[in-house]
Amino acid sequence: MNLKNLLLGSLLSSFSLVACVAEPLDGDDLADGAADDVELVGEGAEAIIGPGGEEGGGSITRNVTLSCSITSPSLFNEAASIKNTSAHAIPDHAKISYTVTHYYNSPTPFYGSTTGPLAKGATKSISLSHPGYLHAYGCSAKASWIVD
Repeated sequence: MNLKNLLLGSLLSSFSLVACVAEPLDGDDLADGAADDVELVGEGAEAIIGPGGEEGGGSITRNVTLSCSITSPSLFNEAASIKNTSAHAIPDHAKISYTVTHYYNSPTPFYGSTTGPLAKGATKSISLSHPGYLHAYGCSAKASWIVD
């Protein structure tokens, strides 16, 4: 056998397998039930229009990571400088959460929060005054808000 005949034979057998799978047999009740199931799924999918269904009303929570660093504007005055490096402007109702870490792991990480707004590229400075704030060396921040 040459290579052309072998390829042609395998191609024809593939088409015949597809044809057998694609066509249901006459009088096959299982195929009719499967078609009904497909219709029900299709109807259910059409009913959902958006996050809140036909009525709308759904909401999405957006979470973005922000840049954060510890700065010393003056002696004994440590601050967490939070910069919006995301692609989104942070609205005034957004919650900005930050975590401050310290040398020697003492005190344990400090968790704080504030609210927006914070424009793209803008920096917000939060003065630190919690116990052990002078040992702060790093921080992380994120913002979250609901988009209607």
